[in-house]
Amino acid sequence: MTTITTARPPATSRAAGTAPDPGPGPEAPEEEPRARGRSLVGAVLVGGIASLPMLMPFGLPPGPGNTGLPDLALIVVTMTALLWAATRRVPVRWPFLVPTLLTIVAGGIAAVVNDAGALTLVKDLFVLLWGVSVANLARDTGLLRLAIRSWVWIGTFYALVMIAGFLIGNDTLSGKQVDGERAMFTFGDANYASNWFICVFFIARAARVPEKAWQRWAVCGILLVAEVLTGSNGGALSLGIAIVAGYVFRLFREGKAHHAIAVVSLAAFAGGGGIAVISTVDIQPYLDRASEASPILRDSIGRTTGESTESRSTVFATTVEMIERQTHPWGIGPGHTEAAMLENQETYVREAHNDYVAAVLERGFLGGVALVVLVFALLMACVRIARRDALTPAYARVVPRPELFGALVLVFLVSGLFYETLHYRHGWAFFGLIAALHLFGRRDAVQPESVLLADGPGTAREGGAP
Repeated sequence: MTTITTARPPATSRAAGTAPDPGPGPEAPEEEPRARGRSLVGAVLVGGIASLPMLMPFGLPPGPGNTGLPDLALIVVTMTALLWAATRRVPVRWPFLVPTLLTIVAGGIAAVVNDAGALTLVKDLFVLLWGVSVANLARDTGLLRLAIRSWVWIGTFYALVMIAGFLIGNDTLSGKQVDGERAMFTFGDANYASNWFICVFFIARAARVPEKAWQRWAVCGILLVAEVLTGSNGGALSLGIAIVAGYVFRLFREGKAHHAIAVVSLAAFAGGGGIAVISTVDIQPYLDRASEASPILRDSIGRTTGESTESRSTVFATTVEMIERQTHPWGIGPGHTEAAMLENQETYVREAHNDYVAAVLERGFLGGVALVVLVFALLMACVRIARRDALTPAYARVVPRPELFGALVLVFLVSGLFYETLHYRHGWAFFGLIAALHLFGRRDAVQPESVLLADGPGTAREGGAP
């Protein structure tokens, strides 16, 4: 593997009274193309991140197979990442390849057996490419820093646009639902939008972007307002759990295990008490009052009981029953749940709205195994990067609170109980950030190749030295 270094003039003796030899001097001409190359790659990476929410921009319908602008941007990002790695003669690493291949194999078997769902396999590969591209580009800490800052600032800008559109009644900017008050921005789905803003929230906190505390609080406040406007109850629940989990992870990282156990016990007591109160007290009158007070409350907490909850419970029961009725272990076919419900004339015809049920229902036993392997790989990576002093100084400066990446993974895992989040494009781009820290940023990572650690344009360091 070729090591990228910078030419230096030979050392000379001052005692001899001779002026230092300036050397051949190729350094300056070589640095300018390198800086230009990094700027071009950075621009492509920023453009890819900016495209992630643009699934239905300005209300336009998605393309064939629910394709959109992010898929076109992904092609450019992937080609750029491969060329970038080739010009630097570093190998392309493929994080999460095993669970993704298991998922594709499981889906392929189900598609052949049922003659349905082949297009979904292409989507599986596409979301993997988001993780691969971001992970490999982020081996350069300059590009990692650029990706994170761009994610935070672009996400905050999108939140402001959505909030402004909601306040002035511009449905094009806010993406407000036709039959309700929930804002979807350009995602076409309020739950999808909620997950995006929560992602930006945790990335901002993990990287401490912006650096000034009051500015960071302002950014987080804007993102939380945007999340509330989406009216996603599942998003709100996962956000609350992840905030508590992030604090607990921080206590463990600082060696305060007894404090962490106390916080977990308190949270469990409070959560159990809340569930007991809800199950014994009729809260519907209070929800009705809240719904009358605000359309936002009506379309968020007002949906915790009634038709929404009943329909979700019915869909869950139906999908479980469909699993039990299967005569073979290969599933009904990737993305075929809604069509299968329609064929069976079920009461509610919906997607599974549950990652775990959908994996087993659509891809069979092997699909369930693939999901378990993916979750295990994500959690192990988060544990390894969150340990105290696990990251090299260069990476730790970019992500000083990596334990919050683990908290954000919990957002996806909890949200997966209510809707299918593990196929979100921005989710896999975020998984790429985790993979970059795990593969290239750990002190104990096995790195036979040299890794570029750039503090800025025109600077490069070898290995993990700060």
